[in-house]
Parts: sequence; structure tokens; C-alpha cells
Amino acid sequence: MNPDQDEARIASERENLEHGFHGEEEDASTPQKDLVAAIIVGVFAVAVMVLASQQPNPGRVLTAPGLLPFITGLTLLAMAVGLAVAALRDGGGKDLRRAFFADPTQSDSHAGRGWALLGLLVALVVLIDVLPFEFAFRVGSVKAEFGSFEGISIPILAAILRLFWRASVLRCVLAAAITVLLFASAFRYGFNIPLPGSG
Repeated sequence: MNPDQDEARIASERENLEHGFHGEEEDASTPQKDLVAAIIVGVFAVAVMVLASQQPNPGRVLTAPGLLPFITGLTLLAMAVGLAVAALRDGGGKDLRRAFFADPTQSDSHAGRGWALLGLLVALVVLIDVLPFEFAFRVGSVKAEFGSFEGISIPILAAILRLFWRASVLRCVLAAAITVLLFASAFRYGFNIPLPGSG
């Protein structure tokens, strides 16, 4: 590197320091994008709550099949309302076109990962619905089951972890497998509630 390049690099770094540090994700969102995201999440949360309330209840009170999805939907709705209020307070209701047209000077990696996450979640729901299966086997004297919920959720959750966590593939798969199997076991054997995709 010649002296002119060194001086140019130093000048560039000095200018960056004078304007403060900007993380790579700092410019990924605007009040307009936050408002649109809040609306989408809110609609999704209401749909989850409606579908959860329509789940058949086999005589249970505290462990009804729709209870956890309903609580999850209610939590999502509360977060969406909070995000919408903050976005509106920051001017998100003005010039909503900015939510759909990215500034060419901004990185689109954040948006790309968001769309990838949405695609993986849609794939999870669709695959569990169209590919139901369940295997029963014994581990000693205990009857165990492994169904499409576990078989499909583990690789998709591992892909999501890899996308955002950026750990090794092995760590992502192990974390996904442990999380999904613990969650599934709690519902299968603790609450005695069938999981989606059960045969």
C-alpha cells in the first residue's frame, strides 16, 4: 500500500469516527418499515388467536390444545401494538412508500434475511400439513414417538439459527434438535396433547 492510499484510508476512518459508529444493522429499519411490520405481525397474531380458539378441546381446562398458540398470538399482538405505536410516534404514518422502496445506499442483507425467515416459517407450516407421519418405537420400557413435527421442525429451525446465529452447522442442528425434542416431549408426554402432523 503506497502513502497516498494510507492517507486516503486514514482520512476515511477519521471521517467515520467524526460521524460516530454505525453498526451494519442500524440503517436496516425505518418508522415506515416498522409500521408495516407491525401491521403484518398483528394480522398474523389475530389469525393465530382465532385458529387457536377454534381448536377442539378434549375436556381439558388448563392444557387445552389451543391455549399455548392463543397466548403466543396474544403476546405477538401486544408486541405489534407496541411497535406500531412507536412507529407512529416517530412519523411512520407519513410517506409509507419508503417502507417498500429501499435506499440504494443501504445494505439489503437485513431485508434478505427477513424474507428468508418468512419463507422458512411458511415452509414449516406447509410441510407439516402436507407430509404428516409418525413413528412409534420403544426406548427400554418407554414408548416414544417421532413425527413430522419433529422431523420437519428440526432442520428448519437449524436453518433459521444458521441464518441469524451464524454458528457452525453442527451447533445449529444440535440446538434445534434439543429445543424441538424438549418442546415436543412436554406436549406429547407432559400435557398429553397431539402435535401438528401426528398421524
